[in-house]
Amino acid sequence: MPLDSDPAQSSRSASSHARSAVPFTADEASAAAELLASPEGRGLFPQQSVVRGADGTVEAWSIGLLLADQDGGPSTSPRTLARAAGQGRLFRIRAGVYAEPESWNAAFPRQRHLASAFATAAVRRGHPPVFCRETALLFHGLGFWSVPKSLGFRARSLGDSGHRTPVKSEGMNFAPFQETRHLKPQRWRRLAGPLGRGESPLLWGTEKIVLAGVTLFVEHLALTLADAIPRMDPVEAAVILDAVLSGRRTGAGVRETKCAAAWSRESMDALRGLSVSVASADRLRVKTGFARSETESAGESASRVVIRDLGFELPELQHSVYDQHGRRIGITDFWWKEQRLTGEFDGLTKYLGRASYSGKSSEDVVTAEKIREDAIRAQGNGMVRRLASDVRNPSSLEAKLRRHGVPYA
Repeated sequence: MPLDSDPAQSSRSASSHARSAVPFTADEASAAAELLASPEGRGLFPQQSVVRGADGTVEAWSIGLLLADQDGGPSTSPRTLARAAGQGRLFRIRAGVYAEPESWNAAFPRQRHLASAFATAAVRRGHPPVFCRETALLFHGLGFWSVPKSLGFRARSLGDSGHRTPVKSEGMNFAPFQETRHLKPQRWRRLAGPLGRGESPLLWGTEKIVLAGVTLFVEHLALTLADAIPRMDPVEAAVILDAVLSGRRTGAGVRETKCAAAWSRESMDALRGLSVSVASADRLRVKTGFARSETESAGESASRVVIRDLGFELPELQHSVYDQHGRRIGITDFWWKEQRLTGEFDGLTKYLGRASYSGKSSEDVVTAEKIREDAIRAQGNGMVRRLASDVRNPSSLEAKLRRHGVPYA
């Protein structure tokens, strides 16, 4: 060791090198390889709603887009489209891609995010983007508690990485999404050799989609989860992982359906072998260990995290309540047995009429909920209802739980 070297610094460097090596066992590496090859590890959500009209206009996730290109774009010249954007009759989403103001402002955040990803691919036809992290999760049909504010895709080189923020047009209720270009993890580049079968490192572990003539790539679900989940807020991670375990996927609007194969615990554990560092693998283990397949909505998943972090006893999930004749009255989201207390999450999508997940009118939903709650209370049970605003404001949820006697853990 050189005389002027710092032993502590050398020790830290050695430790850092050891951590970056990600010394997973052969069994973990094998399980990860099997996961990548399995239907669980890949397979995009089938509903990618992009349609090109006869006039060249595109409807992407309910948002009307006009592409000023030579490959099937509208007959209107790029200069005319730019003038319309300057007059506020169109919104500029990306260079050469414009959105109809009414449909952009009326769309759900998830729809705007995916439409923006499509717009990004439309202007990069020579080098189709590889979407990763949160954007890839949306393409896989997974919903968030709060939709990400940035589009994520892979940088082609170190110089290509970074951020770009589009300009918000006048009249836009919601600004275009920022672009963030991430380098592909070095460990995956090493895996691309033995597992990639000749694919380029950038395209290894991706799935190709062609939407209205526009090509893009999305990283496999297993790789996306291994990369994104350790970086996420615990609430967002729980929402995603619970949905994966239950096979729940989100459509273009607000409906959620169990239309995908539910992941097994073994597959969830195999994600560790795809982690990009030891620290990342540790965070992944904690978050996957907390995930549960019994939750039936993003609100329920988010609630569990907040209840845990507030220090309360975690409830039993999906508890069946019966009347004195043994007939099942209903299934409650949460159940605290000792307190005979049920918990229900009231999301707004329950009361949106024909846009609700049940398709029933608001009046019918409210009436049915009232009858159900009265029947549950008649059996000597209490009920604590929580809204999304309570979950986003933990002090409000804490006050409700304390008022109803939920014990601390």
